[in-house]
Amino acid sequence: MVRPQGPPPQALAVPGMRLLARFIDSLITSTLTVGVWIATSAWLYSLKGEDSRGTPVALILIAWELLVILFFEPLTTAMGGTIGKAICGLRVVHVETGNKLGFGHALGRWLAYLGIGMVPVLGLINVLSCIWNEPFRQCMHDRAANTAVVKRRWQ
Repeated sequence: MVRPQGPPPQALAVPGMRLLARFIDSLITSTLTVGVWIATSAWLYSLKGEDSRGTPVALILIAWELLVILFFEPLTTAMGGTIGKAICGLRVVHVETGNKLGFGHALGRWLAYLGIGMVPVLGLINVLSCIWNEPFRQCMHDRAANTAVVKRRWQ
């Protein structure tokens, strides 16, 4: 059997490191979201007399969450991955060329991740699919975007 063109097996990220990177990214975004939620709630509480606090809090949180999430895609373009991937020594590359992604490609990869994640249970299967997918250990969103996650340094 002929192996398709792409990163060599020793360059591919170990699934456990990918999952750790995803956990770190989730921890960062959750911490930032909770921090803004607490600050926004405290600010609205200090206004006292406002009965409709829920709507402004929800709008501020939604806007903040969009900023936090969209901030990760420029990181994929600039650094080759998110903060979690950088901490774990990983980067995202185009399968055929091995080059880092442009912003549009990184955004498309993220939109695939987001779309798959909106389907119940499929989001979990997507994240775990790098364990069994061959030959490049791609998650479903990687396959959709034709990307792979590799070690920053490999021999």
